[in-house]
Amino acid sequence: MRSIIEELYYGNISPSDRDIIKGGTYSHMLNLVTRNEDDLVQTLTQAQQETFEKFKDCALELGDKNEMASFVLGFKLGMRLAVEVMISLDDITDPKMT
Repeated sequence: MRSIIEELYYGNISPSDRDIIKGGTYSHMLNLVTRNEDDLVQTLTQAQQETFEKFKDCALELGDKNEMASFVLGFKLGMRLAVEVMISLDDITDPKMT
């Protein structure tokens, strides 16, 4: 059995992969966004559609960067918690009063 670090290295763990539950809140919101986008695009000229596509591309890239930053910050926080637990293990096994 590989370690979690090896699994992550080989791409067997993908924190961004998620299942969408049909009929769930996320699924409902995704359907609304798609339907509203389709309605909006039908009202736009060709030039406006091209501008809107560029806007969506930029918004997706910004969202990806925000997700990555949140993942990194969360990972670092988790590691800091783990380090603190390991460092303060002596406090639990051999408590000292100061």
